Amino acid sequence: MIFLATFLLLALYLFFHFRSVVPGVRGTLFAAAILLLFIGGFFFRGSFVGTLLESIFTVWLCEATLIFVIWDLIRLIHLAVFRKSFEAKVALLGHRIAFALGVLVSVGFFLVGVPINLNYQIRSATVSHPSVEKTFTAVFFSDLHLDPLFSKQKLVRFAAELDSIAPEFLLFGGDLADMSDKALTENGYDSLFRQLTKSAKVAAIGINGNHEAYAERSGSDPENWMRRNGMIVLDDSALCVPLACFTGRTDFQVARSRDIERIPLSKLLPPDSSKPWILLDHQPKGIESDYKGKFPTLALSGHTHNGQFFPATALIEFFWRLSDGFGSLDGVPWIVSSGIDSWGPPVRVGSQTDVWIVHFEPER
Repeated sequence: MIFLATFLLLALYLFFHFRSVVPGVRGTLFAAAILLLFIGGFFFRGSFVGTLLESIFTVWLCEATLIFVIWDLIRLIHLAVFRKSFEAKVALLGHRIAFALGVLVSVGFFLVGVPINLNYQIRSATVSHPSVEKTFTAVFFSDLHLDPLFSKQKLVRFAAELDSIAPEFLLFGGDLADMSDKALTENGYDSLFRQLTKSAKVAAIGINGNHEAYAERSGSDPENWMRRNGMIVLDDSALCVPLACFTGRTDFQVARSRDIERIPLSKLLPPDSSKPWILLDHQPKGIESDYKGKFPTLALSGHTHNGQFFPATALIEFFWRLSDGFGSLDGVPWIVSSGIDSWGPPVRVGSQTDVWIVHFEPER
């Protein structure tokens, strides 16, 4: 609801500014056409053209908003200093320059940001803990967001790297796709995903994310699709396998969509308390404030994309206590992945797509 209200306010703000780029009724039609194309992209984002439109307009409208805000500040300063507004010709020119700058900046973002999105970086961390009896490796990735613009070459590269790493565990942090499970199969993702899950010597384990809630509402079944292709999906449940135990939380959005409450962490403790305990929770909100039990050895999340592209990258830390990297939340060692891919536009400016290799070793 907050997202929708914010979107409507921004759409209204941009509508009044876009209509000022062209005088008269033509300006109103011009502004309406831009916003209708953007909205149409959202409604038809299951198709290549719809996803492309949505991606282009998402980046452009974000940057246009920022530039028009700067232009409005200039106008307010002029009004405060000279006690009068700009002349009509100057105001029209200013709006046109702001509009053109928004287009140019957005083009630059695509030229720079698409290659960054495609070439994810591999990040690593080492966790030493008394519960670790034997050294093992887990590869953690999150936020695939498979859609018509996704580059399959990225999964081909990832599968090859997993073969060379040969991890004991492959862990997935949610947000599988922005297309239906049927479309995933039709586009050949079953075999690619199965290649990933087969790389894990002990188990491939995943959870749902907030985009699974959107998929379920549209009739898709992403969790069963993952299970069919070799991944154990933990949905507010715990599991112990050789070397480690895992708890996978139901995402907050999924719980709301299903009209259920998330099971408290205190009721999701693993059956074997002697093994390393790894918590998977899509959104890095930390653990419940009233939780009094044993802390996980490590928690893993995604979701934030570290803001994905500017200006969100400059604001993300105001919304999340830990928006990226290896840190701590509520006393629990926590890794937040920026995601192996991106939501909507395949663009990264000010952030980097990533995959994490986590080495677990006995405490020395």
